[in-house]
Amino acid sequence: MKDFLLKFLPGIITAIIASYLAARWSLRKIYSEKWWDRKEKAYSDIIASIYAIMQYCEYQSEHYELGRELPEDRKNEIETKYGEAYWKLKKVTDIGGFVISKDAATVLKDLKKRPKLNWNENPPWEIYDQDFKYHKEALEKIVAIANKDLKAGKA
Repeated sequence: MKDFLLKFLPGIITAIIASYLAARWSLRKIYSEKWWDRKEKAYSDIIASIYAIMQYCEYQSEHYELGRELPEDRKNEIETKYGEAYWKLKKVTDIGGFVISKDAATVLKDLKKRPKLNWNENPPWEIYDQDFKYHKEALEKIVAIANKDLKAGKA
């Protein structure tokens, strides 16, 4: 009996250790993928929010400068998206770098602290043009940071 145990014990111990390590590596991979999914969703939401704000600024600028009007349903859609995007971006900015990188959180904080033109001293289209410009710059930075953080193109 002792010979039997000595013969098979190393194989059994090896199998147990291998199973343990395989399970541990699998769980680590699953958690890593879930975290990546959360980051990807956060960056997608930020990018979509900034874009919706840019679209609103562009509409308002054209409305005030050129007198262009959109159909009422399209105007309401842009304004609704703007409101949702504004609050989503504000929330992400205030929460900071929980899921997103510190660099991305810094870009959002800088966007929030951007210089703003005075409504009493400047025409509305200039104010919306400036907001568009700052959001466009932030969008470009966030896209670059997201690509780096998510290691896009390395898959």
